[in-house]
Amino acid sequence: MTELSNDSLLGGRLQISQSRSGYRFSMDAVVIANQAAINANDRVLDLGTGCGVIALILAHLHPDITVYGVEIQKNQADIAAHNVRNNHLETRVSILNQDIKTLYPHQTSGPVDVVICNPPHTPQACGRINPDQQHAISRHEIKITLDDIIHAAERMLCRAGKLFMVYPAERMVDLIDRMRSCGIEPKEMSILYTKTNKNAKRILIEGIKGGRPGMKINKPLIIYNTDGSFTETAQRIFEC
Repeated sequence: MTELSNDSLLGGRLQISQSRSGYRFSMDAVVIANQAAINANDRVLDLGTGCGVIALILAHLHPDITVYGVEIQKNQADIAAHNVRNNHLETRVSILNQDIKTLYPHQTSGPVDVVICNPPHTPQACGRINPDQQHAISRHEIKITLDDIIHAAERMLCRAGKLFMVYPAERMVDLIDRMRSCGIEPKEMSILYTKTNKNAKRILIEGIKGGRPGMKINKPLIIYNTDGSFTETAQRIFEC
């Protein structure tokens, strides 16, 4: 049985169990969940939910929404379902243990308003693949590729529905190209830096299914001050 750690988020208002030695959620998940523009009564789909951290943060921050989390790895899906129960969110968060390539709108009672995703970032052929299967699947495009994710988003979104993703800055062109090829128009982007003296690490992007061309670039999102402390923006994200 997987040994779990018990961690808290949002000032202790959320309790998250996750594998002690396997894959653990990153800062990226917390940032994208906090920055995504969610409306009241939205129906949200979290692709590759892992331990359910994004789904749980969204449900906590937006008490009127419904969230579906989809995860291909059964052990991770089981942990996510445990976290849903432990945080008493069973009426608003559902976990599906499924390959997103086989996911269709009837499984979420129809198209969703929002798809959100913190996907595997590294092409399978690039870099050393971690011998731990959880780590490898979560970081490399082994079970799912960028094309699979964008096709699933297009298939699951209602017209004018929104896609939110966090992705490596160095693969920004790949992401924008795939979104446009599937009719999801990039509309807004934030560029994430760990520190002001470092190169960009991630991008946060919002696209609209069937949207018109034209994208807004927001102010840079910086996580750490030069002394290693959180910036005011980061404090709001991690302690909201």
